[in-house]
Amino acid sequence: MIRIALLSPIHNSLYSRLVAHLVSRESGMQLVCAVVRTPWDLKRIRSEMARDGVRLLKKVQQKLVLGDRAYPQADDETLPAFAKRVGLIEKNLGEVCQSHAIPCLTVTDHNDPRALELLKNLNPDVIAFTGGGLLRKELLSIPRLGVLNCHSGLLPLYRGMDVVEWPMVEGKLQEIGVGLTLHFMDAGVDTGPILLQRRVEIRRGDTITALRRRMEPMMVEVMLEGLRGLRDQTLTPKTQKAEDGRQYFVMHPRIKACAEKRLKQFEEKLP
Repeated sequence: MIRIALLSPIHNSLYSRLVAHLVSRESGMQLVCAVVRTPWDLKRIRSEMARDGVRLLKKVQQKLVLGDRAYPQADDETLPAFAKRVGLIEKNLGEVCQSHAIPCLTVTDHNDPRALELLKNLNPDVIAFTGGGLLRKELLSIPRLGVLNCHSGLLPLYRGMDVVEWPMVEGKLQEIGVGLTLHFMDAGVDTGPILLQRRVEIRRGDTITALRRRMEPMMVEVMLEGLRGLRDQTLTPKTQKAEDGRQYFVMHPRIKACAEKRLKQFEEKLP
């Protein structure tokens, strides 16, 4: 039996809900608690505004206002379609936890002393991180195995932000491609040991938005695959070397437009 705690960025995160739902149904896994960040924190809003600028407004609209309705209803490769296939009916993480009698704590920061106390008392083997800001060393050191994060880029080459787009700008789609990396978190930015990776197929007609949407259900699958591997002791983490990659930052809209153009050029050469 592997004991798992979940960290979530917001209560209605569909990614978080799906991980919690599937872990609760999985043999040999026990979800011991969920810790959720509230979005209504002035310090957090200022920090994310400084990082994302006007993109934050679009994120708020998609995540908090529209929620599941932000996805195309006819697309069967989105998170809502995945949720329907696996029978997730709860509308927020609190409801998922209530359905399975699991403690759910809401904090302004995952490093909050109340969160640390809860996690230390429950002593999980691993923490599944589904978003919500930086984690300090004290929290990272609590689980016996570590804290798992599914990164939307291929490590160690692409650490940091907008790592779906940067390989496009750099002309590396043929050589490297795009994909997901499940890794243990450490004090650095996406520098922890790698557990597994999955490359994502680029199809004719793909846009960056469509590609990212198709990657989201894969993130759930990769997280569950990693947790199964830890439970069954079939996966061995691989240490990253700092010099094998670099950290990327938020992409300027003009560069993102260039990434979209490079993606189209790549698709034109596909068979």
